[in-house]
Amino acid sequence: MKKVFRVDLSMAVLAAMSLFTGIQIHYADHFQSFEIWRIWSIVHVIINIALLVMILIHVKQHKAFFKTLFNNIGIRKKVIMLLMMSFLIVLISGIILLMFIKGQGSSIGLVHWILGVMFWGLCLGHLAKRWKVFKKGVIG
Repeated sequence: MKKVFRVDLSMAVLAAMSLFTGIQIHYADHFQSFEIWRIWSIVHVIINIALLVMILIHVKQHKAFFKTLFNNIGIRKKVIMLLMMSFLIVLISGIILLMFIKGQGSSIGLVHWILGVMFWGLCLGHLAKRWKVFKKGVIG
């Protein structure tokens, strides 16, 4: 398997894990103890640091495409821009949560949750659009 597809596969797995742990945080906030919420939050942060690293590697692998991102902007590039902007907003809201918000139940946490789910939906769409190439590259 080529390195680019290993990175893509790891991003898909990490994104799914990010969504799962985010759901667990949200659930724990409503129905479980602070300690369980805190544990899921730590796991979520670790997974998302790994996802961030893989996204940076992914962007580096497609450096030539990103250099032309603002040239001849078509629908494909608009979708990529939307994906990038939503990622940055989710990342910034996550950093704000880590640095400035203590404990569960904050309104910024709810915004982060909603934006994270929307970002995950965009990621799924991005993967679905490239599914044939991705599947061929991963399976061989």
